[in-house]
Amino acid sequence: MEKSMIKRILILTFIVSFTLIGCASKEGENYTKKETTIEGGALSEDNKKSDKNKKERKISVWTTYWDTVDLENEFDKISGNIKDISYFAVYFDENEKLFIPDEIEATNEMIKKRYPKYNYGSYLTFVNDLLRKDEASSLKDKDLLYRLFSTEESMNNHVKEILSMTIKGGYSGVEIDYEAIGKDVILWNSFLKFVEKLYTEAIKKDIDVRIVLEPNFPEESITFPKGPEYVIMCYNLHGYGTTPGPKANKEFILKMIEKMKKLPGNINFAMSTGGFKFYGDKVEQLSEKEAVELAKMYDATIIRDEDSKARYFTYVDDESVSYEVWYADHETLDFWFSIVEESGDYGLSLWRMGGNLSILQ
Repeated sequence: MEKSMIKRILILTFIVSFTLIGCASKEGENYTKKETTIEGGALSEDNKKSDKNKKERKISVWTTYWDTVDLENEFDKISGNIKDISYFAVYFDENEKLFIPDEIEATNEMIKKRYPKYNYGSYLTFVNDLLRKDEASSLKDKDLLYRLFSTEESMNNHVKEILSMTIKGGYSGVEIDYEAIGKDVILWNSFLKFVEKLYTEAIKKDIDVRIVLEPNFPEESITFPKGPEYVIMCYNLHGYGTTPGPKANKEFILKMIEKMKKLPGNINFAMSTGGFKFYGDKVEQLSEKEAVELAKMYDATIIRDEDSKARYFTYVDDESVSYEVWYADHETLDFWFSIVEESGDYGLSLWRMGGNLSILQ
């Protein structure tokens, strides 16, 4: 299969089902709104806070291979606040060989040339997404992980391949985002053995390691090795499989903070831009930019939710279908980040660059 065709297939399926598995929380059902601010389609300048924190805040960000439009403009706005950049993502082709999209390398080169003075940390992100020979795709493939971790030899070979690709590309770190392990303790133990091997070999080559975790990992049943930085996804409290609501709120973030206290080493909390459009029993992802454009198109009144500081609005389209849209803007993100900052000395990450009107205003 042509590599360009592989990429097109994976882009379409990944956008549709990213975070479909494991991220949506039952806690997000039947969300009760608390309104504080009623606004038009323009961005709110109300309730600005934590100005000092925002100016000094350092965050890690993800950039994706399928959304590179206007990245320079977004990076320009927050270039001084970025600590690390994760390049998303390396996946597996139909032969179960690691494949890096050309767009990742192009974005990495653009960043290095455009912002040389910042010397950002650069992580190459690896995901367990697989392109099958029938041209279908299997996202967050558990069986693939079982095969990779089946023997000492297969595990060691996987570690070597990851580090070889990372070093060849000139990245300073490896990020592992293997998802949908769920409550499978057997697979978790194999995965954590792999993490320990990866970290042991990576530090010999002066390569940093980050491990991304879904909110539902079974912290009471497994033991994480020391060394890597662990990143928890603090989003999709509401999303696929739930009623309308925000991606996160204070209660949810505090629960994630408490959960991560059981892990060793450096801990990082990831928040998410954008949001979801809910209609009937369907859910679609959308960016902040797309949400604001929808509000303007249908002359919708945008409301700020008190508990989450997320924004939401409703509208009815030309076919009489009712929609409810929830999304994050800079005030939402500042509120979520501030909860973490007030709880301790933790790292902050943002999923993702692309489609944002405001991040750290």
